[in-house]
Amino acid sequence: MAFNYHRELQAWVVPLLLVGFFAYLLSHSFLSVFEAAADAMLLCLAIDMETNDGSAEKPYLADQELLTFVSQSNKLTGGQNKRSPRPFQDSEDGTELQPMV
Repeated sequence: MAFNYHRELQAWVVPLLLVGFFAYLLSHSFLSVFEAAADAMLLCLAIDMETNDGSAEKPYLADQELLTFVSQSNKLTGGQNKRSPRPFQDSEDGTELQPMV
């Protein structure tokens, strides 16, 4: 619509590329902040689950909805991520990587 009001503007590609570039920078900045916030939240959850056991003396400090979401996602992917407790087995030729079961 802005180009309709300025009929003398013939090179419309340059402003369009500038707007696209700045839109990309703005969206990249927003998603970077969102990613950092999500990472920080999950790291805090991991530390909370490591230090507290959910009992009355040491309750979890995380939100109950987040704990429910994490437990449901663990149930969904539980069969896929089972690894042996010791993935590397020592042999006389060195360390050999064993397949995940």
